[in-house]
Amino acid sequence: MYYTCAIVDDEQHAIDVLTDYINDTRFLRVTNNFNNPIDALESISAGDKVDFLFLDIDMDGMQGTELAVHLRSKARFIIYASSNLEHDVKKTNSDFECYLGKPISMKRFSGTIETLMRLNNLPQKN
Repeated sequence: MYYTCAIVDDEQHAIDVLTDYINDTRFLRVTNNFNNPIDALESISAGDKVDFLFLDIDMDGMQGTELAVHLRSKARFIIYASSNLEHDVKKTNSDFECYLGKPISMKRFSGTIETLMRLNNLPQKN
């Protein structure tokens, strides 16, 4: 069993880092990644639900917090991956599940995923 992941970030380097971390996690798979939030909105809205949606905050065209509002029903978990301070994100969207500060470490990434899985009683096997 694999859990699906989608990444939305306007910086390719950030997408690459998250993709590497996801690929190194045996029960996760990247299904989509987007450099443009508008493309993500159209594609994810029209597609199947994703388990983990990783969103940058500051993007041209649409803020990640706004995109999260539109895609809330399409994602099991929304994780902000941003260089913004976590308390600033909470002011904008107090409903988010997780926050990964950039630059993201593998240790923080793994811990966040494992915590979400444990708190929601989800198996970690493939």
